[in-house]
Amino acid sequence: MMDELIDRYPAGYIEIMGSVSVQLVYMVFGLLLEQLRPPYISATSREMLTQSLCNHVVATMTHVAFVMCSGGQSMLTRTFIKPYSLPSWQEVARDLAVGLLLRDAVFYVIHRLWHAPGIYERVHAKHHEIKHPGNHHILTISYMSVADFMFLYGFPVVGIAKLLEMNLATTLAFSFVSAVGEQIKLLWGDDAHDEHHLNLAPNYGVYGLMDGICGASSGRQSAPASISTAARPEVESSKE
Repeated sequence: MMDELIDRYPAGYIEIMGSVSVQLVYMVFGLLLEQLRPPYISATSREMLTQSLCNHVVATMTHVAFVMCSGGQSMLTRTFIKPYSLPSWQEVARDLAVGLLLRDAVFYVIHRLWHAPGIYERVHAKHHEIKHPGNHHILTISYMSVADFMFLYGFPVVGIAKLLEMNLATTLAFSFVSAVGEQIKLLWGDDAHDEHHLNLAPNYGVYGLMDGICGASSGRQSAPASISTAARPEVESSKE
């Protein structure tokens, strides 16, 4: 089937279809997880959700623009060499493990840069309008400026996939796994993330590894959402 797609469509457009599919699955998965969360008082506005969704649209349009300007060229060249074959489970496990470690490192470095005076106000301040992530809808993980979203979530995933020359199937899995981790943590509350949003420090990384290595971890653990979101002033309406 993949060989037929390669024959019919430029490689770059196949990549776009894969990217859009992953983003749609990510959103549906997030909506399902939202229903599993314990009751909480929501501070999410319609504008926040709109901005979150717009970031995904802008990221997709940027991908489309790149493909159109490059004549349909793909970024993951090895994937589109015929005959196409799925990666072995060993390759998938290796690339995911290395990719996630690299993503934590890249995310940490960029996130620390975003908190530098002058850059924070221009790029990252919008994301910190959310003081308590546990009091917000899961999809507001993407609530931030467009530049913030592209450089923290878009370019690092693409760059790491290209660096490792991941197979397209592995890239899609890597993109999905990279995105849903924060969603899953919101199921029971993430005190470390809340502390970062309240104090603008510490806990800059995604998985905590880089925070531990660089001495930027508070050592706080996730707690049940009913505890970690209690008695907070940032409230607007009840989650139904």
